[in-house]
Amino acid sequence: MKTDLIERSYYTDRARPYFGTQLIKILTGQRRVGKSCILKSIADIYRRERGDWRIVIIDKELSAWDHVRDAASLEAAAAAAEGERVALFIDEAQEIPGFERGLRSLAAGGRHDIWVTGSNALLLSGEIATLFAGRSVSLRIRALNYLEFLRFHDREDSEASLADYLRYGGLPFLRNLELADETALEYLGGVFDAIVLKDIVQRHGVRNPVIFARMVEFLADSIGSPVSARNVANYLKSKGIDCSPQTVLDYFGYLAESYCANKVRAEDVTGKRLLETGDKYYFDDLGMRSAARGFDQRDIGKVVENAVYLKLAGEGWDIRSGRIGDREIDFVCQRGGERQYVQAAYLVPDGATREREFGSLLALRDAWPKTVVSMDPLRADYEGVRHIALGDFLKREKA
Repeated sequence: MKTDLIERSYYTDRARPYFGTQLIKILTGQRRVGKSCILKSIADIYRRERGDWRIVIIDKELSAWDHVRDAASLEAAAAAAEGERVALFIDEAQEIPGFERGLRSLAAGGRHDIWVTGSNALLLSGEIATLFAGRSVSLRIRALNYLEFLRFHDREDSEASLADYLRYGGLPFLRNLELADETALEYLGGVFDAIVLKDIVQRHGVRNPVIFARMVEFLADSIGSPVSARNVANYLKSKGIDCSPQTVLDYFGYLAESYCANKVRAEDVTGKRLLETGDKYYFDDLGMRSAARGFDQRDIGKVVENAVYLKLAGEGWDIRSGRIGDREIDFVCQRGGERQYVQAAYLVPDGATREREFGSLLALRDAWPKTVVSMDPLRADYEGVRHIALGDFLKREKA
């Protein structure tokens, strides 16, 4: 297994403004996206740049920390560290019952600079959100983007590399495996089962995991299409499964809470208001979609759209899907005072498809950037709308 730590500077740079503050810094994200490694990278920066600080890393996967089993023992372990200032790093903090009370007490003392990881929204919900109100900041960690994928796998950009990224996604541990179905997909299936069975079914007491698995499969097959709880309930009913729309809504929430999938609301672009219907869902890692649905070349258009979503989300854009009359815009992106519009498609040949993809953007009457992303071998900008190859789009520096 490759043990060398590859720093993901985008995230360590985002973390730097919070160094030395009394805020509780929480790294959140789906299972296996690399939160623990980023936590260790931040600790290494402290070692290099803050030599007078005491560094304490509590990793509950190591038996050396078995004695940290509740709030009191967590406080005791942290308080035992010598030094005027202590940088405290806790991996998977929710494995310590009552950790939130211990962290609140340590933060109030002012001596500890606290960093924690967690795989689900438990860290930010309910009582914990109340306890940490005004005292915490959350940094969302995602799977590798395409440029990181190339660096982690020591590969050059090519059609084969892009195809592997679209098929297997960006979980960092894949760098230790052959990128082939019999190895990579088996690993991805295990991660997916851990998310479904441990993070969702057990935590929320889902009575029938089969129903939930069918719903996730439906979402994986519906990338880029509006999804409603009633539609999913009707689909399940067609399969002989009785499930109410409210139960489906609950399941949607569980999936989002685990960071496995992301909901994108629909917006009336002209009136700049959110619509009641038309929500879409995109997986947070392409490999998880393959694990949920299987990879079928006939679904490549959906995979391309999901990949474009991940690139935009990784750049920090707030994303909506857009409606302008009877036309649809895949991604309406807002970030601070900036805005852009993006269409995603597998191929954009002449005719109806080209009219649909470019026409939706041309129907907009503002001057914000407009882009069509596809895998066409030949591309041409059209009336101010840029046409860019998927690989080039995924490699671009932060827009």
